Amino acid sequence: MRMRQATHEDVPLITRWRDEAAQWLATKSTDQWSNAGITRNEFEKRVHESIEERGTWIAESDNGEPAATISMDNHEDDPGLWQPDLLRESLVIHRMIVARRYAGCDIGGFMLDYAESIACSMGKKCLILDAWTTNLGLHNYYRAHGFAYIGIVPGHSTASAALFTRPVSQS
Repeated sequence: MRMRQATHEDVPLITRWRDEAAQWLATKSTDQWSNAGITRNEFEKRVHESIEERGTWIAESDNGEPAATISMDNHEDDPGLWQPDLLRESLVIHRMIVARRYAGCDIGGFMLDYAESIACSMGKKCLILDAWTTNLGLHNYYRAHGFAYIGIVPGHSTASAALFTRPVSQS
């Protein structure tokens, strides 16, 4: 696996991965990645903005095939999720999606470790992310990758209000 920065030409692929993930998650009785969160147009807008800020990445297989995506930035898309002090010292993870073809290969773990290396180079203390509140399988995945569950933001405007943090090792 290797990482490269995404380009605007990657947006249709990233959107297709989101749609595939939404279909698969629907079989698991969750509406994550569906329009119940943010609309397709809003999703694409956020991806384009993140690409402009050089914050969206593509994981590629050894033969160069795109396999997954992750976005990282210094701000939050949904105001009110994070305390300002924590937000300042953290790199925020967004939109981590693995192509269904690569599911089960722990590319997500690879991307999270890559994000940690970026956070370390920026002098950040933590990786933080919000997850779909009812997707307990995803919560367990993040815990297995070193994230601590902080809690759910009560009354937040989206269903993605379960907060997780992972310390960055300063090596």
